[in-house]
Amino acid sequence: MLSSSGAGGTSDSTQRKGTTTILLLLIAFLIGISSIFNLIVGNQVAIKSVGTNVVTDNDPTTKQLPPNLNVYNGEEITKFLTGELQFPTGCTNHMNGRCRLKFKPGTLQLSSVQTLQQCYVDANKYKEHTLRSRNTVAASVSHKHKMIYRNIPKSASSTSRHAMMDFLEGQDLQLKHDELINLIHEDNYTMVSFIREPLTRFYSSYDEAYFRMGPWMGEGEIVWDKPKLREWFKNVKHKMDKYPYLYEGMKEINDFRKMYCPTEVLGTGRFLDCNEYDSIDDGRLLKRFEQFVHDYDGIEPFDVHLNMQTTNLIYGSSGEPLPMSALYNASDAEKEWQEVASQKGVTIPDGAMKHGRHQSRRFDVSKVSEVTQQKICQLLALDYCCLNFKLPEVCDDVGLYCALEQMEGQRMWKKDDSLNVVIRPWGK
Repeated sequence: MLSSSGAGGTSDSTQRKGTTTILLLLIAFLIGISSIFNLIVGNQVAIKSVGTNVVTDNDPTTKQLPPNLNVYNGEEITKFLTGELQFPTGCTNHMNGRCRLKFKPGTLQLSSVQTLQQCYVDANKYKEHTLRSRNTVAASVSHKHKMIYRNIPKSASSTSRHAMMDFLEGQDLQLKHDELINLIHEDNYTMVSFIREPLTRFYSSYDEAYFRMGPWMGEGEIVWDKPKLREWFKNVKHKMDKYPYLYEGMKEINDFRKMYCPTEVLGTGRFLDCNEYDSIDDGRLLKRFEQFVHDYDGIEPFDVHLNMQTTNLIYGSSGEPLPMSALYNASDAEKEWQEVASQKGVTIPDGAMKHGRHQSRRFDVSKVSEVTQQKICQLLALDYCCLNFKLPEVCDDVGLYCALEQMEGQRMWKKDDSLNVVIRPWGK
């Protein structure tokens, strides 16, 4: 019995050992399969990551960040534009696989006119900015010197028209788009304009627009002998309905003058002299300005002086840039025009250009809040990006970026098969 019982115990022990061995082998097999699977998947993920190379300061081929999330420096973007670096590809889940590269305004190693030529504007979105350039372009033209000046209000426009007409034998014309293209590409005319730091220009633009759209343009001493101006105002004054507070308590031009012009100057009756004195605004005009900026969307300007500079430098029907030869600095317009004229064999004497409208602001610009300044920068993102203006310090950290992106379709001025990329404000 005992002998029989001992033999049975040995058999059961052997069976248990065999089962344990099989289980251990099975576990080892499963672990091995899992490791191989992870290795394969890991390699696939790595291959997919390598598929989109993002240029960095250290290694232009290995950093694995999605291009649409990375912030590029201006040097990198410039090299993408010039073809020195290959434009990234494979941006899945974004714009049907097309990449958008983010960068800060004013960082490109390009001139303003070179940057403009890479810019693309949504003509439908900004149609209120381009109403006057849908079919024609307002310009001063000198056929003798084969030169065209494109007018941009509040960017040395009065000085520039004076230079063209008085020194370069120019005349103001409305050029049809085809006519303009032929002059540039067939007859070798050059086309120039002047641009200005966007935030600074906005103050001047608003000042001019505010005066031109006041209720005194409907009746009163300024327009009593100008029936066409009164009729024009009657047709456009509805644009001010969004901002009823702007002219609250005002009817006549003197109501406005009393808010910014010193009493002793008003007493002389020489009202243009008001522009030579600092504003006496008690804060009411400033408050109205800041409220306007808060309410304004940047899309529907109530006067042409609020149109952005970039929208003055495009074909209004398509949004594509005009074939500009040069964009000069409006803050040094006289010197720039002297140089331009010299190249044409014409001399403009020092001090001969006094047609610019130098006037004080009608509210104290130094008291404009940072929040308002930052909103203005955001409203003018198109100018900062398309003209390569560096952001003022107050706007440097508001999250304003530009985008370099691939564009579907062909642009009218591109004659080659190079990569079709354009500059736009980020998020616009």
